[in-house]
Amino acid sequence: MLHLGTALALTAVLAAPPAQPPVGKLPDTTAKIVAKMSGRPVQLSFYSYFTEGGPRPGQRAWDPAKRAFVKIDGQVTVSPDERWQAVHLQDRRQGQPSVRFVDRRTGKATEVELPVRTDPKQAGQYLNTLWPTWSPDGRTLLVNVFEPGSEPRSEGIVLIDVPSLKPRFIRIEKALITVGGFQWTRDSKGVVVRWGKNGKSVIRQYDLEGAVKRTWKVRGRPASHGLGTFSPSGRRFLTACHSLESSACVWDTATGKAVTRIKVAHRFPVFGWYDEKHLLLPVRDGFGVVNLKGKVVETLVKVGEKENFYPRFDARGKH
Repeated sequence: MLHLGTALALTAVLAAPPAQPPVGKLPDTTAKIVAKMSGRPVQLSFYSYFTEGGPRPGQRAWDPAKRAFVKIDGQVTVSPDERWQAVHLQDRRQGQPSVRFVDRRTGKATEVELPVRTDPKQAGQYLNTLWPTWSPDGRTLLVNVFEPGSEPRSEGIVLIDVPSLKPRFIRIEKALITVGGFQWTRDSKGVVVRWGKNGKSVIRQYDLEGAVKRTWKVRGRPASHGLGTFSPSGRRFLTACHSLESSACVWDTATGKAVTRIKVAHRFPVFGWYDEKHLLLPVRDGFGVVNLKGKVVETLVKVGEKENFYPRFDARGKH
């Protein structure tokens, strides 16, 4: 017979949220987490890095069960409820692009092939797939599909629902693909993407059948880290804007008018919402939380100026 105290303790353990990375140095880099990560609306899920003389970037993902960043074979993103880890296996040159889903509740891993056609310009190779991104409600993973080139154009997106893990392809052609590609609307019922050409583009919104819903005449690309492009209320959205993504631009969703523009440090382009009143941005010492007046409120990860360090911050919890 299970003792009541033991039962209550076991229930508490099972109900506890997954562990978050501790303060300290990140393996294989000089980067350091310098702030407590538990209890935040964002999670540091993954990072890649280049080692001197190494032919390919190293990649590590946070494993809450092992309480460590472990080496992994693809780009990782974690659902907001922290149940699903998706590993995009984009480096498979000879096979169908795929995503490996790991259900953290059961430990079961399932590989899902992406319904992507071969590239007509490169024999035996598939169109590019990149930037897996979870919907804010945590029910669907999006993967970009596009043609290679100096100004890549979209072929569409693949959507994979959980827990069914059934993929479907949505054709949305000729959108301008820059870092992050397509991103979700706050209600998880649509996506946004750049349209036009570099230096002269707009943001278009599509529904999940591929129909255009509206256009904003604003600068930059949709933000892709943290809580994503739209603030938790959906009233504002964020783009990485100006030459070399040197600024973060906040816009009013209803009117498309500019709200504020914040200059950012020249680092790997981490742009996204942290909460309704703060952004997740590159800062002088690394990556951190910035208010809408441009003041750095807190540094989360410190990174040396010459460090080739590329983090992935995902949303965490309900917003």
